[in-house]
Amino acid sequence: MPKLGMAMKKGAVTKWLKGEGDPVEEGADLFELSTEKIAAVVPAPASGILGRVVAEPGRELPVGALLALIGAAGDQFPPAEELAAAPAAAAAGPAAPAAPGAGAAAPAAAAPAAAGGASREGGGGAPASPAARRRARELGVDIALVPPSAPGKRIMVDDVEAFAAAAEAGAAPAAGASAAGAAGQVVPFAGIRKVVAERLSESLRTTAQVTIAREVEAGGLVARRAAYAAGFEAATGLRLTYTDLLVQAVAGLLGEHPLLNATLTEQGIVVPDAVHMGVAVALEDGLIVPVIRDAGSRPLAEIARDRADLAAKAQAGTLSLDEIDGGTFTISNLGSFGADAFTPIVNPPQCAILGVGRIVDKPVVVEGRVEVRPMVWLSLTFDHRIVDGAPAARFLTELDERLRTGA
Repeated sequence: MPKLGMAMKKGAVTKWLKGEGDPVEEGADLFELSTEKIAAVVPAPASGILGRVVAEPGRELPVGALLALIGAAGDQFPPAEELAAAPAAAAAGPAAPAAPGAGAAAPAAAAPAAAGGASREGGGGAPASPAARRRARELGVDIALVPPSAPGKRIMVDDVEAFAAAAEAGAAPAAGASAAGAAGQVVPFAGIRKVVAERLSESLRTTAQVTIAREVEAGGLVARRAAYAAGFEAATGLRLTYTDLLVQAVAGLLGEHPLLNATLTEQGIVVPDAVHMGVAVALEDGLIVPVIRDAGSRPLAEIARDRADLAAKAQAGTLSLDEIDGGTFTISNLGSFGADAFTPIVNPPQCAILGVGRIVDKPVVVEGRVEVRPMVWLSLTFDHRIVDGAPAARFLTELDERLRTGA
């Protein structure tokens, strides 16, 4: 089990991209891995034959645990059950040379997502994972009849269980039909979706969260983006977003409201000397919060570049744990999804998170006159154990001033 970041202690293989007996090349994608914070694709640490898969998909293992053996053609490999009982390696380190008859077991760093094959035993010649074959035997299902969730994909445990459930009901799924999310099917509660659910549920159970909301005028924010956008893109090659401007404005203001930027630890409330801004990124199966370091002291161009790079990595599944650890405050902007206001949940051990809605032109009363102004809802959720309502409200009032004037 590779160690993908300083904070990682355990993880689970979610999918093997090669099957036992398949050739693998050093650096080529070998398996998908999930931790409590991220999902990543891990490349093979050595070239050879994937001789024995030890870690079953979904089983959580500590860093350094044996996942599989890579060896040379003709090597003999111990049974997976025997290898699974072996103690974990002392630490995740470089690949060791393959020993005759045993192969090489070693972790590697994260790599871009890809798809691959396994032992071809499934319906229509589709590859089937070792865990899927075992589950098929347990359920008395002929693996050759099980279709994958989509053409070109390999057969997973979920596909086998969906096939068995449908067969029991008298209607097996057709090849290419989705085994998760189709009408009448059960969507697996796993991966990032499960991690997000567990973390947010724990957040609500263990903190005293309060949300205050305020509709603010965003004229200065809109004008600033309109004034900068063209020249900014020409100079940096990046599209300037409202999120970039919000990160800069909020990070600057947090210097005057340090408790909202604090984190709660076993030792007490820690007030950092910098703002490390988390920016929530929506994924197909959940969300992730990469961190822009030192956001309160960096120019707008660097903030925008980091935000764009981190968002691209999040969508590609190539974020490292170090790129999502250490945030001190989070912004979640759902304006582009059409949301007006919502109640964000604090990302522990942080104290607060700011929810941002869409910017909408509305009639407002200004000095006795009705005028149309761009307005936006801001929703600040904070941990009442660290911050009280009055200082949190003052933070929103001052943020209102900055967005209205563009300061």
